[in-house]
Amino acid sequence: MRERVRSTTLATLCLAASWLPIAACGIDGERAALDEPIAEVSQETDGPLRVVNVSSSSVTCVFNTSCTVTVSDTVGTIPLPGISGNARLQSRTFVGGAGAPAAGFNGYEYRVDLTNAVGILDIPCISQLRIGFGPVASFQYDGAGPLDQVYVITSGGLGTIGLASAVKSGNEITFTFAAPVCGGGHPGGGSTSFFFGLASTRAPSAITAVAVPSSGGSLSVAGTAPNLDKCTTGGALAAEAGACAAEVCAADSFCCNVGWDGLCVREVRTVCENLTCAEANGTCPHSLCTTGGALPNGCDSAKANCVAAICAADSFCCSTGWDAICRNEVNTVCGKNCD
Repeated sequence: MRERVRSTTLATLCLAASWLPIAACGIDGERAALDEPIAEVSQETDGPLRVVNVSSSSVTCVFNTSCTVTVSDTVGTIPLPGISGNARLQSRTFVGGAGAPAAGFNGYEYRVDLTNAVGILDIPCISQLRIGFGPVASFQYDGAGPLDQVYVITSGGLGTIGLASAVKSGNEITFTFAAPVCGGGHPGGGSTSFFFGLASTRAPSAITAVAVPSSGGSLSVAGTAPNLDKCTTGGALAAEAGACAAEVCAADSFCCNVGWDGLCVREVRTVCENLTCAEANGTCPHSLCTTGGALPNGCDSAKANCVAAICAADSFCCSTGWDAICRNEVNTVCGKNCD
C-alpha cells in the first residue's frame, strides 16, 4: 500500500508539471504499463469549463504536427416533433498524432444541425445539448492565456451559432448555445451550430446524448463520447461514473487522478466484489454475470473463485447450463455482485 501511495503522488506531480508519459516520471512496477500522455490540467471537478473561439487550423495543429487530422463521423437523428425533414447531431472523433501537444488524446467534436428541419406549425429550436463525457483534458487551443477545455470552430468550418457556456456536473456536460439552433420554414432554411469540441484520454464509444428543445422537455439522440466503462482501461474515471468507480477511487486515488489502468479494472473485482469485467473470468468461457453454457468447475479459481461454490450448491450450473438462477447465485452463494 505504501508503494501505491508513492506512485500516486509521483504521477500527480507529473500531471501538474509536464506533458510526459507516466513511465517517464519514474513510476515502476505494474503502473509503468500505463504509458499515456497526460494533459497538464484535467477538469474533473464540477463547474463551468473554459470555452474559446478558434479557427479550424488552431485545433488540428494541437492534435497533429502536420495540422491535419483524419476524422470519423457519426450522425444521430434528433426526434423533434412537428417537423418534416430532419434534425441531426453530428459527432466527430480523431486521435492526436505523435509529437503533437495532444499526442495520444482523443478529440471529440459535435454539431447540432437543423438546416433541413422544417416546422409544420411552429419553428422548432434546440437550446442545449447534454453529453456524458467524464474528465476533460485541457490544451491551449487559442494559443494564449490559460488552458482551455472547450473550443468552438468559428472560422474554417460549418455553422453560425456558438456556445454561451459549457458546465460540467459529474460526468455530464451541458452545452448551452449562444442562441437557439432553429429549424426553418423551408428545406435548407434552418440553422446549425458551429462544431465545438474537447479532448479526453479515453477512447470513443456510442452513447445517448440529450438535446433540449427551447419549448422544454428532452430528446434522446445517438452520439459518440468517451468510453466510461469501468471494465475498460484508459483515462481517469470520475467517481460519478458509478458506485463501483467511487469505491475504487476511494481505495486507490490513482484511478481517478491519473488513469484507469489494469489495477483499477482488477479492483472492480477485489474492491467492489463485482464480477462483470472479463478480468474476473479466469479461464471460464463466459462471464459469471451472463447466461450461457455450463461453466467448468473452478474455472475462475485464480480470480473470483466463485464457480466451484455455485456448482457445489447447484450442479445444474456446471453440468447443463449457466442460467439466470446461476447468475443470481453469484450474489446469494458467493456474496458478490453483477451490478
